[in-house]
Amino acid sequence: MNKKQKKPVVVHITKNGPYRVEGKVPICEVFLMPDITGAIAEYRVGQDKSKTTEPVLLCRCGASKSKPFCDGKHISLGFDGTETAPKISILEQAVSFIGPNLTLYDNEKYCAFARFCDGHGRIWNLVHKGRPETDKHTIREAHQCPAGRLIIYDNQTGLPIEPTEDPFIQVIEDPMIGVHGPLGLRGNIIVFDSENQPYERRNRQTLCRCGRSRNKPFCDGSHALKEKI
Repeated sequence: MNKKQKKPVVVHITKNGPYRVEGKVPICEVFLMPDITGAIAEYRVGQDKSKTTEPVLLCRCGASKSKPFCDGKHISLGFDGTETAPKISILEQAVSFIGPNLTLYDNEKYCAFARFCDGHGRIWNLVHKGRPETDKHTIREAHQCPAGRLIIYDNQTGLPIEPTEDPFIQVIEDPMIGVHGPLGLRGNIIVFDSENQPYERRNRQTLCRCGRSRNKPFCDGSHALKEKI
C-alpha cells in the first residue's frame, strides 16, 4: 500500500487581503538575537503559533491586533496590497561575489534586514578568503538569511548549497531595533499571487507583514524604518 502523500504547503496572496496558508505547517515565533559583539547570530525560538485547522490567514497589512493572524483590519484600512515583485528568478538581478571555493549571489531587493550577514567581518568579505573556517561562516550566514537574498554556490560542482528542510513558517521579531519582522518561509513553500500564478519556488523567502514593502509580497526591509513593537 502506498503511503498517503502529504498535502503540499501553499501560500496564496489574497487581493488586498491576508496570506492564506493551506497545508499543515508549523508556525513559530523567532527572535533575532545578537552575540557578544552585537552582530545578529541566532534565532531564539518563542511561542508556537501553529494552528490545527486550515486555511490559516496571516496578516499582511501590519494593523491586525491579533498578529500574526488576520483580524480583518485591512478592510477598514482600505489596504493596498498591490504586488510589485517580478516573476523572474532571484538570480537574474543578483550580484555575484566569486571566491576561491564559493560564489555568493546577492539580490539586495529582497533584503529582510535580518543582519546575519554582518558577522565575522561581513559575508561579502568572507567569501573571498577561501579558508575552511571562513567558508564555514560564509555558508552559515547565507543559510541564516531568512529572505534567500544571499545564495551560495559551490564552485567545484556549480550547484547551490542549501539546507534540506521540511516546510515551516517563522514569525520573525527584531527586539534589537524594536520592530516586527517579516514572515519567514522555509522548505520550498509555494507562493501564488492574487491571480493564482506561482512565484519562483525558493527554499528561503520572506513575506512582508508591515504593508509597506516596495517589493510586495516579499519583504524589502521597510519594517525597520518606522514600525515599533
